[in-house]
Amino acid sequence: MKIAERLQKILDEYKNKRVIVVGTTSSGKSTLLKKIKNAEDMDDLVFPLLSKEEKNYVCQSVWTEEIGKTMTRLVKEKVKVEKGKPLFGTVILGCDLIIYLDINDELLKERCKKRKTSFKSAKDMQKMILREIAKSKIHSISFQID
Repeated sequence: MKIAERLQKILDEYKNKRVIVVGTTSSGKSTLLKKIKNAEDMDDLVFPLLSKEEKNYVCQSVWTEEIGKTMTRLVKEKVKVEKGKPLFGTVILGCDLIIYLDINDELLKERCKKRKTSFKSAKDMQKMILREIAKSKIHSISFQID
């Protein structure tokens, strides 16, 4: 079974719940999003609501924990998770289930190289996401990306 089909099966089981699908940059969120029914992109919801200054700040080429904290605050202020509309992104929001896209370092390095993005930034973002998941105490599933 393909990755998107496996993920859709899980999402179908939780279709009456508020679900977020999170992962670091280059973990496959955008690719999966296109193949999942009723899915929404956190960035598509939040960026139209940001000021030019906020966009410029959070879109800097090198990710830092401070940028991550700012993005988290902005998303939490402006975006809500709806039942039956899985929300893909990098920020942990109030929800019933978190699905974490668990990508191994080798594949993440390969994807970062292909996209010309920083592997270190991707790993730093990944660490922050994992800390936020643990802190949230929300039921979570680790979904292997291979």
